[in-house]
Amino acid sequence: MGERALRGVSAAPGVAVGKAFVLDRSAAHDATVVAPPDRPAELERARQSLSLVATEMEQIASGLREAGRHEEADIIETSAMMAGDPELDASVEKLVMQSGRPAAAAMVDATEEIARQLAQLGDPLLAERADDVRSLGRRAAARVTGKHQGMVSGILIAGSLGPADVAEIAANVNGVALAGGGVTAHAAIVARSLGVPMVVGIGAGVLDVEDGEEVVLDGDGGVLVRQPEPSRVAAASAEAERRRLARQNAVGSRLEPAQTKDGHRLRVLANAASVAEVVEALEQGAEGIGLLRTELLFLDSHAWPAQAQQTSFLKLILAPLTGRVATVRLLDFGGDKTPPFLRGAAGRGIELLLEAADALKAQLAAILDSGADVKLRILIPMVTRPEQVTAVRQALSSVLAGRPSPELGAMIETPEAAQGASAIAKVSDFLSIGTNDLTQLVLGLDREHSKTAPVTDVKVMRLIDATVRAAHEAGILVDVCGESASDAVAMPILVGLGVDELSVAAARVGEVRQWIRGLDFAASRTDSERWLLDQPADAAGKRL
Repeated sequence: MGERALRGVSAAPGVAVGKAFVLDRSAAHDATVVAPPDRPAELERARQSLSLVATEMEQIASGLREAGRHEEADIIETSAMMAGDPELDASVEKLVMQSGRPAAAAMVDATEEIARQLAQLGDPLLAERADDVRSLGRRAAARVTGKHQGMVSGILIAGSLGPADVAEIAANVNGVALAGGGVTAHAAIVARSLGVPMVVGIGAGVLDVEDGEEVVLDGDGGVLVRQPEPSRVAAASAEAERRRLARQNAVGSRLEPAQTKDGHRLRVLANAASVAEVVEALEQGAEGIGLLRTELLFLDSHAWPAQAQQTSFLKLILAPLTGRVATVRLLDFGGDKTPPFLRGAAGRGIELLLEAADALKAQLAAILDSGADVKLRILIPMVTRPEQVTAVRQALSSVLAGRPSPELGAMIETPEAAQGASAIAKVSDFLSIGTNDLTQLVLGLDREHSKTAPVTDVKVMRLIDATVRAAHEAGILVDVCGESASDAVAMPILVGLGVDELSVAAARVGEVRQWIRGLDFAASRTDSERWLLDQPADAAGKRL
């Protein structure tokens, strides 16, 4: 039998190889009924295990806090508090004392019911707690039976995990593959923070993997490979070691400037959607955030998110960035990021926001409320006309309430925007080129393929060059925040074309900074200009 690829969604980057350990393999329902005289003792066992789990979680949180990972500690401390929830205790007591359920089964049943109720709520923040509650029940049940999952190794496979599970196993496992889960769930946030590759949403079939079976986990591509060929195993092992050494070097050189050999300085920022990514980016030397995605947390929303909800979310993420650049992108709903309340809407990004004036003002106010201590910039997604920037600036002025106005920038992500970059630049404080969408639209690819599409196609690069020139003619800086900013082939071309900033995934910050130190800017500029001139108008992506 050849290789079998089980596809899910990337939740935490990285590549890993190891033997599978399946935590949630389907098992027959425990039909044991505890005799009435034994039920008080069985209930006490359940309560003692919950108390033990709460203590363990508090210890895990304490260790994270000592390591400076305060957000992850807060998440796990909240999970520890669930163990003492009166509703949970009452449910366990009823299951044991009235139904005769064994302690382990009662805790799994009780937490599953609470998780089911949470998952049905319209609030995505509360619904995300479902996996955390399931994790609590599973951990408590394991303590009753004397099991301790912290000693597992290899690639952990499960239906779902809670944040404490990930924190506990991080030092031992190579990666995690989940049947369910989500990219904004607490388990995924902690995995990204601790550097544990994770793929979620694979489906129940992943639980059929055999214990001890060798697998390859691709946290970048969102794939778990069964029966991998020896060549794939070797390549994955080499890539995992390369990344480990690269991160070690990045952290060690984080104070060195991102400057070419001939003294040209660039600013390397990070793309982020969580505190964990912000912390990792800063550890690798990022000078701030060039793209803070605000829509991912609200993709299951049934209405535009409220101002207070957005303020709470943003304050957590911006807290580590005091004094640094923080570029907050307005909600980029539409396309493959359409929440339930916008299904059927034809627009994307700023077009949708301008149709919902109150929602736009609510987000602008939330950004201002949260960004007092950072060098705040606001980024407008999918701009196609200068009038859109002007309209957002007017909305921003209406909610300033005496506060200083942050810089307002336009994302150039469409051929139309790039061709009209001169007019857009005149009403903007900076421009940011989203090369993923730009490449997709220029070459007629779907969004998934655009992540690996040839940004070096001359038709794309000439639009980027035109955008850079338009920004500099207007006296404003230009940033690139797409995948090309961390592409080994495209990045030197972008530097040669004169971009001022590169905003990349948190895990790639150190690597990109190191690449910049190896460049000669004058040579890159000459090479880029010569390359553009040498390409025929219908060239199909010839590379340097």
